[in-house]
Formats: sequence, structure tokens, C-alpha cells
Amino acid sequence: MKPQLFDFEEHQRLEGADKIEAFKNILNAGHVLRTAVTSYKSIKDVDFLGIFNDRGVPKAHYYIGASWFIEDKCAFVVKPKVEVDYIKLFMTALELNSENEAAYFSNYYYIDFEKPAIKTNALDNVITPLLILHYISLLRHLVSRGLKKGYVVREENLQSKIRGRILLQRHLTKNVFAKREDRVFCRFQEFTEDIPENRILKKALSFSVRFINQLPGFKSHLQELTPHLSMIGSAFENVSEDVTIAQVVKVNAGKIFRHYESAIKVAKLILRHFDYSIDNASETAQSVRPFCIDMPRLYEMYVLSLLRKAYGDQIQFQVRGRHKTMVDFIKTDEKIIMDTKYKPHYESGDSGIVDDVREISGYARDKSILKALEWYKGKDLCAEGKQGKLFPDCVIIYPIIQPEYNDDGESFGIQEQDCVFWDESNPPEKIVDESHPKLCNPIAAFEGFYKIAIPLPKK
Repeated sequence: MKPQLFDFEEHQRLEGADKIEAFKNILNAGHVLRTAVTSYKSIKDVDFLGIFNDRGVPKAHYYIGASWFIEDKCAFVVKPKVEVDYIKLFMTALELNSENEAAYFSNYYYIDFEKPAIKTNALDNVITPLLILHYISLLRHLVSRGLKKGYVVREENLQSKIRGRILLQRHLTKNVFAKREDRVFCRFQEFTEDIPENRILKKALSFSVRFINQLPGFKSHLQELTPHLSMIGSAFENVSEDVTIAQVVKVNAGKIFRHYESAIKVAKLILRHFDYSIDNASETAQSVRPFCIDMPRLYEMYVLSLLRKAYGDQIQFQVRGRHKTMVDFIKTDEKIIMDTKYKPHYESGDSGIVDDVREISGYARDKSILKALEWYKGKDLCAEGKQGKLFPDCVIIYPIIQPEYNDDGESFGIQEQDCVFWDESNPPEKIVDESHPKLCNPIAAFEGFYKIAIPLPKK
């Protein structure tokens, strides 16, 4: 019997009377779906893509992907609301300068290889580009530190020299009986880059390059990828791709190769994704393994890339406060606090903003975050309370659809008077600048609060 498939758009309820009735029949048969939005500690803990029962009708959250509700019988697929250019979105992984930030990317998606694939073409070319671009980012940071070397055992018929031990039986067979008196068959250890860990990385790199060359969506980004691939390829020039499935499963980064850990983990995911066959790298998938992408966190990484390109080291990411709090960004020169909220409804108003204001207000009063911002450095606290600002300005960053422009250069599809949006080609010198209304959108009900839209890239 063909599994039943329920399609959603992110943060939307299931549509279609027939589908809703079919789902109610599943619930009546005794299957249970939670009735409230759940917070998850890890992307691996997200079950059923965060879908919950909203008064008898299932509703999606901000996770996209595919998941079994009843294995082999009923599955959920959640698609994004708009046709986002995922390859451009995922390319942000290549823009991250810090190795820790590149590794942090892996917290935003998960693939479950233990469960059967779900037949759907609704999510073609979403998860594979994410895996590959994340992997290239990790390799770029890894090779910048140099490939690790290790001792490997080799057996070779050497000419006019002896290394290690002579393998007498094989030496007699290959050389003495064949009257090749200038050869000696030896087993020896060699200190080399051609170790199993690097072989796995190179094998996964070959799969990645094959896929990049086959997928049409990558064509417009090849110019950006070529320097990275060239640098990585040169670093692996003396490494073989000869690695078995057993070695892939067995190899672990280990303590010596601690900075290899994330790269090897993603390399294994890529090899499993293509079932260890490079021929599969060029096939168009009609089914996907259950997977989940945390769109709010992915958007956060995209914003980080744009802010870093515009402002460099003035942007600090994931700044820790007291009591396990953490703010997305601070901008040290302007001394402002910024937090991303993946809530497109901010485009049309400030509905539901109070909880977000309360949360970010807490960051603006957290002593650890204020210390990172150097808020009190060289300030007279008493005078500051009377004459200046007691706490830093706060900015909410939220997504909109990429604006389109007519022949006169005017945007349409959004209301500019209600929505101040980020122009990647011409970022503002200051984010909070009330003298320039196009760059700053104050939230009228709250002092020192602003919002700015950073568009999602659109196909």
C-alpha cells in the first residue's frame, strides 16, 4: 500500500477538506500528535518536523523537511512558503571566517539515515546542496591549517633499497624465483598525508564536485565556488580516494584530529547520502531520507554572513549572557544589540511583538552582554542615566521576500513606508540612524527599539 503523504507550507495548517478528513481518521485510529508548539534542545530531537495538532487540524512550525508520522504508512512534508534560492542561502557557510561558526552550521539540519526514504519530489535539491556547501566550508577551514599526517603500513616491491621488514615469502615469489635481483619486497611504515581520515575526506569531496557539476542550480554560483574547490583540491593532491565502506564506518577523528571531527562527520553523511556510489551523485532524487532544517537558525546564519561582510569584526555572534542566555549579535562600534526573529508578519505590523521586546530587553540589561559591548567603558554612570541612554538600542531583524524593482528602480511587492529592508549591495554605515529614515524603522510603542528586514534570497 502506498504511504499517505501530507504536504504543508511552513507555519501553515494542512489544507484541503479530503486531507484534513484523512488525517482525522488517523488520529481516531489511536495515533497521537501533540497539541502545542514544543521547544527543542537539539535539531535531532525534533519529531514530526515540529507539527502540532491545532484544534483538530495539523499545523506546521518553522522547520522544513520530510518526516514519517507512521513509518511506511504516513509521512509529513513541509515546504517553504516561497521559492527561496537555497543554494545562495547555503552559500553563507562559505562566508564564515571562524571554524567554530562553520561547525555551528551542523546544528541547523539533521538527516535520519536509520529510517526508510520518503517518496516525494517536493523537496528536490534542498538537503544535498546544504550538505555539500557545509562540507566545502569545513574543508576550507581544515586545509588552511594543513592536512594531518600519520603512519600507515605499506607493502611494496622496492628497487635497490630495503625499508622496514623483508616479507620473505613474497620476496621469493616475486623476485628470487623471477630472477629480479634488484628488487626487495618490504613492509614498512610511512609518515604521510595519505591516511584513512584524509582518504574519506577526499572521497566525499569527489562526490560533492560531481554533484555540483550536475545540478543546474549551482551554475550561477560556480564562479564563487571555483577558488575554494581549487584550493581544497590542491591540498588533497597527494591523497588517494581508495577507501572501503568498512573504513568509512570505522574511522573516527580521535583526539589528535579534533579539528577534523565536523568534517569527517559531514563526509560520512555525504557518502551515505549517495549510498557510497559516485554514480548516484548525478541522479535526480525522487525520494529523500527523513530530514529537518531549522529555518530560523539557518536565516540567522545568513544574516551573520551579510553583517560580517558589511561590518567585519564589529559584529560579534552568539554572545553569552548570564543564566545561559545568548543574544544573536552585538555591533560594538554602534553599541547595539540585534536579534533575528524568523517572523515574516513583522512586515505588515508589530503584532505579537511584546514577548520579543521583553526577551531582547533582558539581553540589553545582562551584565555579561553589556561587558562584551563595552557599554560602561569610560562612562559616568550617573551622568549617563540623566543625559544619555541608560541601555543600548535594540534591533529586531526579520525576513521578507526579496524585493523586486520596476524600470524606475522602485520596489514592489512590499510597502517601503512600513518595511525598511536591507540592501546587500549598499549596506548602511550605521544600522540605527534616525537621521536617515530609509535605514531605520523605530518601533513606536517602545523606546530604543527598531526593526529592519533582511530579505531571503529568491529564485
